[in-house]
Amino acid sequence: MKKIVFLILVVAGMTACENPEFFELERPVEKPWLTLTEFERAPVGAYRRCFASSEWSNNIVMWTCFQTSVADDGALATAGELTLGWYRDTEANKSWLDNDVFPSVYSGIVSICDALQFVEEKGGNPYPTISQEDKKNNLDRIVGELHFVRGFLYYYMATLYCTAYVPGGTNDERQIPLVTKRPLGYTDATNVPLGSVQEVWDLILSDFKAAYDLLPERYIEGKMHIAYSAGRANQFSAAAMLARTYFALGNYPEARKYASFVIDQNGGDYDLSEDPIEAFNKSTNTRGKEVLLYSPNFDKAVGATTYNMATYNHRLPENPCPWNLVYLHPDIVKRLGWMDNPKSDTTINQAARIDKRFQQLIAVREPSNVPEADRLPDRYYETRDELKWRTLVADKALRGPEIQWTNIAILRLAEMYLTRSICAFKAGDKQDAANDLNVVRKRAWDENVAGQSYESSAHFVTAANITEAVIEDERIVEMFCEGDRINYLRGLKVDIPPGEHDGGPIPYTSKKLVWKVPQREVDLNQSYR
Repeated sequence: MKKIVFLILVVAGMTACENPEFFELERPVEKPWLTLTEFERAPVGAYRRCFASSEWSNNIVMWTCFQTSVADDGALATAGELTLGWYRDTEANKSWLDNDVFPSVYSGIVSICDALQFVEEKGGNPYPTISQEDKKNNLDRIVGELHFVRGFLYYYMATLYCTAYVPGGTNDERQIPLVTKRPLGYTDATNVPLGSVQEVWDLILSDFKAAYDLLPERYIEGKMHIAYSAGRANQFSAAAMLARTYFALGNYPEARKYASFVIDQNGGDYDLSEDPIEAFNKSTNTRGKEVLLYSPNFDKAVGATTYNMATYNHRLPENPCPWNLVYLHPDIVKRLGWMDNPKSDTTINQAARIDKRFQQLIAVREPSNVPEADRLPDRYYETRDELKWRTLVADKALRGPEIQWTNIAILRLAEMYLTRSICAFKAGDKQDAANDLNVVRKRAWDENVAGQSYESSAHFVTAANITEAVIEDERIVEMFCEGDRINYLRGLKVDIPPGEHDGGPIPYTSKKLVWKVPQREVDLNQSYR
């Protein structure tokens, strides 16, 4: 039977209760997870907290939203929009972070700590009668998944609420609670220690390493619980997050190593053989060939619709979203060669038309000031008066046949190629960097529109002409509105361009990139005193 009393549901970000009596148990806690099958529920609940919370407060969606809001590749569709922090007004509390992300993430972290502590207290095996095969395929796998999800949840927290990691720096700022054990009472719950930037990233790294060591490469039918067959982490997911983590730490050799493991050792499970859209149009228990991890929203029992993706994407269910807030910044559009003068010339250049990502994953929104008589059918015209030019909006949400039940791609192989490319470039291995970049570019190349093969075109990259800027531009196109841009720049340890924001570039360590911890957490957690 599942444990029914969790003291820690109100710990850290959830300490809304100031009444010590709340924590006094009126009857003994029931023994949790009596069987290995019941223990399978522990990661299921953790994944839900991590990736499929609810239709309007989905953590992966909210994280992506706020990461997009501080980056420089997005421009604002509505002037003065401060509710979501689009002007880097991170010093103000935001309701979607305060009421949804922070408490939900820490609820997930605490439940995972409880499950991991349960295993630890039983000497690493709460079910001594199970076979060695069952221990490896199920118990060890579950423990690996718990470490993976906790690492991911702390990755959310570190990238939202912590100052960026400085290689060789002190990294001693203490900004968020570091929960690794279940609280035993009111005193514990209101005195959660704050972790330093170093300690938080150390825990993230430790969790993903544990997941990498414990997780299988893939689901094995008949040997693993059937729930593991859809949208769950495996060794390649863990390796991808290790690549992300090491990149965030500025350790490019290790990031390259784990990206290489994903690319070269996956036994053909993942590749870039399909069109880009195939990562974003699944609403069944399937995935695009490049998708390393996805949220199984197709499952209407545990999945969650993702309406808030419309904040930074084109669609709501069955119609374009009239309140979309972000489009590709005109300066970036010009830099990519997609338009020459985006605010004064509506012409879309060949550089955009030959790119399948533009064709399949970008929505073109027409200016609001086009007279009704001149409007063309099958075009979307902006309803906001201030948008008097053609805008390009991400179109990666709700693309499956069941629309709101479309799975969300969380980790993709293209990201690993681009990470390995920049890491190789940093190491001076320009040919390797060009090879990886070409894999991503060729997948997006439309030979029919271009009238020539990718290899024979001027877009083909060589060791002689590859630059960091070329890799960066490719990553902007590939990862637009997936929450990647700001973390890529912080991982490179470079100044963050202003984009739509006031002023010039800011340091990657700037507090303008660090969101304010909810005030109720500061008030109730004595560690903030």
